[in-house]
Amino acid sequence: MGRLKRAAAILEAAEQWKQRCLLDGGSLFTDERLWTRENFEQLRIHFVEKLDKGAGSFDEKLRGQLNPAPAEEKRLCAEIFWVLYLPVISSFVKPATKINRIRRVWEWSGAEFPGEHWALQDDGLNGVLNPGAAYNFSLWRECRFIVSEMADWFSLPMEKRQSLLNDPWDFAEWLYERQDARRRQFPHALLFLLFPDSFESIVVLSHKKEIVKAFFGKWNKTPPDDKDNVALDRALLEIRSRLEKEHPDQEIHFHLPPFLDVWRADPASSQSSAAKKDPPPQPQPEPEAYNIESALEDLFLDDRQFNRILDSIARGKNLILQGPPGVGKTYIARRIAWLLTGSKDPHRVEMAQFHQSYAYEDFVQGWRPNKAGGFKLRNGVFFEFCARARKRPDTKFVFIIDEINRGNLSRIFGELLMLIEADKRGPDHAIRLTYSADGERFSVPENVYLLGMMNTADRSLAMVDYALRRRFAFEELRPAYGSEKFREYLIKAGLDHTLVERIKHNMSAINKDICEDGDLGPGFEIGHSFFVPDGGADSADERWYDSIIKTRIEPLLREYWFDRPQRVKDLTAILRQ
Repeated sequence: MGRLKRAAAILEAAEQWKQRCLLDGGSLFTDERLWTRENFEQLRIHFVEKLDKGAGSFDEKLRGQLNPAPAEEKRLCAEIFWVLYLPVISSFVKPATKINRIRRVWEWSGAEFPGEHWALQDDGLNGVLNPGAAYNFSLWRECRFIVSEMADWFSLPMEKRQSLLNDPWDFAEWLYERQDARRRQFPHALLFLLFPDSFESIVVLSHKKEIVKAFFGKWNKTPPDDKDNVALDRALLEIRSRLEKEHPDQEIHFHLPPFLDVWRADPASSQSSAAKKDPPPQPQPEPEAYNIESALEDLFLDDRQFNRILDSIARGKNLILQGPPGVGKTYIARRIAWLLTGSKDPHRVEMAQFHQSYAYEDFVQGWRPNKAGGFKLRNGVFFEFCARARKRPDTKFVFIIDEINRGNLSRIFGELLMLIEADKRGPDHAIRLTYSADGERFSVPENVYLLGMMNTADRSLAMVDYALRRRFAFEELRPAYGSEKFREYLIKAGLDHTLVERIKHNMSAINKDICEDGDLGPGFEIGHSFFVPDGGADSADERWYDSIIKTRIEPLLREYWFDRPQRVKDLTAILRQ
């Protein structure tokens, strides 16, 4: 059965929720009646049917949508977040983060939050499921689903509800028939919470498909139709039952070796090992899960801007981080990519750097000389990346482009300038490429995200192509000398408080002059990354500061004011103070 030992606490909590809320229509945290058809219908009106597509974070927009709603609906919404977060593993969303959001939404109602409640203890919120970054980005969609699903649920007679909760497969049939159920992860989590003896602790549909296909193939069995979710779940139960007989002393966990190796094995490695008749290579663990807490660690952006960046790329699929040198564009880009993909999996993140000689043949496809003296058609880095992403359509892939404005975009992208648009993704929009064979067509998969970086202080670049502006959202990054996060980071790194204040004061003064210069402006400010200690043997002291000023900052100032040496001398004097 799928009852993992470490899931005992959350399954006990789920049972309490089932009795108090799903059956009795009560409340998880209080004695009032919250889980009712009337309340969910009102939530459907205020939240589901009045979707806010404007700017702002999810919490800001949700609060605005719930503002006219009665206090009971706000408390119900807080309890919905408890259910959504209950199965999610703590390495993905920490218990404190879960509780903070639940508290925030609860307190919108004006009621005191029951912080000492049994359902809010860490043991019950540690979770066991890793839903991937899509769960966080699409939390509003998961929330909309559960609101609509519960409105349908409480429209059923009590006898029908009791009957469904007594039969896992009848309940699964009913649940998967709900609108948008196939696109959401919560239905899979809910089935595990309510029926852990019948359903797996897996919320990613593509993983279920891969597991069934791999094990059935290994056993020479015909897998079920992968469009039938109930059939997939039944097949998983069949696989588990057989594995439990084969491994009576081992807990069956499909995301850990040796079972992980069956459905995530590298065929080439397996064939090579078999040919040498050596034992199979030791399995490599899955990449460590990456969550928003990990992303925000050592970032000097405020949470609101970071959430806006995430919302923007999740919505439009294409984003450019622009700013002057040293604001951490690459550092931030990698963390956005890892957060989008949910881990530091190197196979799902690729990076290229554009330059004046970079061409379509490097990026997409072209003829290249071979050793025989002829030419061979070779696929470019982005073409290969899209092929990789197409094999795992339920998983996000991120392609990072450094110095995106240094290349000739029309020459590099070619016909792909149309295909990268968010509404032109997928096979329905496939077209022939410049070097395509007869009948061959190409499209950019819907699960590919483009994240560009642009240096605003490069004098050699003309204005950004309008075609690029129209297809990408832009986010401005600025120096963080005034950020409390930056100050705390430097002190934690061992810098003396006096030196920290000196860096902040001196560089803020320099950047003020740069911003006020008519030939320069904010795009030429000097970023904080120059003063982030590298963790090497040298301590971050006055000598370290003087070295950065002499070798990094002064040359940049001389470049900015190459025709005004006295100006450079005056500004250098400020830095020596």
